[in-house]
Amino acid sequence: MIRPALMLLVLGACTDKLLPIDETGDTDNEQTSELIGILVTPQRVTVPLGEEVQLRATGLREDRSTVDLTAVVEWSSTNPDVALLTGNLDQEGIVTGQTVGSATVVAGQGAILSPPVTVTVTQAELLGLIVEPASVSLEAGDTVQLRATAAFSDGTRSDAASQVRWITGSGAVATIELGGLLTAVASGSTEVVAEWQGHEADPLPVTVVSSAEPDLVIDTVTFDTSGDEVTVTLRIRNSGNVGASDYWADVFIDPETTPQPGDLGNQYFPLFYTEAGDTSEVVWTFTATAGDHSFYVLLDSDDSVEESNESNNGSSHAFSVSGEIGGPNLVLTYFDYVADSESIFYVIDVANTGGEDVGEFYIDMWVDSEEDPTASGIGDQFLRIPGLAAGETTSADFLFEDEFCIYCFSWAMVDTNAEVEETDESDNIVGPLEVESPF
Repeated sequence: MIRPALMLLVLGACTDKLLPIDETGDTDNEQTSELIGILVTPQRVTVPLGEEVQLRATGLREDRSTVDLTAVVEWSSTNPDVALLTGNLDQEGIVTGQTVGSATVVAGQGAILSPPVTVTVTQAELLGLIVEPASVSLEAGDTVQLRATAAFSDGTRSDAASQVRWITGSGAVATIELGGLLTAVASGSTEVVAEWQGHEADPLPVTVVSSAEPDLVIDTVTFDTSGDEVTVTLRIRNSGNVGASDYWADVFIDPETTPQPGDLGNQYFPLFYTEAGDTSEVVWTFTATAGDHSFYVLLDSDDSVEESNESNNGSSHAFSVSGEIGGPNLVLTYFDYVADSESIFYVIDVANTGGEDVGEFYIDMWVDSEEDPTASGIGDQFLRIPGLAAGETTSADFLFEDEFCIYCFSWAMVDTNAEVEETDESDNIVGPLEVESPF
């Protein structure tokens, strides 16, 4: 998958009441709940010049239920000459690329505003599409929101789920709506393809089964502390025999009693899908006082996922904060590719999860290697990064037009020459990434 579902929806409580919207657009006055946040999707979007994209606004209620607010929020763009929002009836949330450039879009209701979404209008060429997750297994009747990421020739990437054309091989097995919502219909296997501007993503295998259940457990919990800042990484495993979609991970700091289903954590995160046998990751940074602390993770805290084992969703851990500032730590957090018959385009993200800024360092790429690269090696291509502040993330793109493979294993490495003295030198390599090029 492109990235784990880490966007936190909670923006702060308010006293406004939310009127849910039914399929006709009317409100149901008998059901009201406090609105505490708004999230706009896609959160990162690139629009080809002259084309449109549908943005959607989702409201989060105090009880963590959600509601579609696309038609009722107030949409605003910081630069309508670049990204135009008409606001006309039945066109709410549709943004049109007017001129090349970028703009920030916000959706609001009363005093509550969504986090800003950057809209980039480009004339760059679309290189390819990446769909996540890589495969899906569902029980009949379940749904999962698929994602599509577009990679452009200028190095930009965009959430394109609402722009691509989704095609299912068999509507009798699974159907898919505009925007990528997949619904399992009946037992069987099929494939889903995303298509846009003459490009197709690799087919997504879909398996629909009956009498199968997921089982969500905490795989690992690691802490990285620097001063009073703590970065915790949660790795969640689905030990069941079918995928789990649309569930929550709640985290509690120094709870007085053992958290129970229904309790709200100090922070909570929505996860969109974890395939059977796979893991999903959540990374959260917070501050804590010096000393020893307890940390509790609770999965599927609202019991929305029917699991084979409901007793193993909680996990308790301990961490300590010294108050001393730690050094930098460079981590490759994302590595994927798109390919055609003539080239491979790699996309990489690197984060500095440590407590200090770093100066210049290298990122190296190996297209075809069956062995781990070494710190003294030189990649097939490399890029010099001027620096990265503590807690920040940067992106790197590599285009291989002459050296490409039909089937190979690719690797990426950060700080290849070991120029940066890091708190953890063991997480600088990512791979092997299995690469297949059409021919």
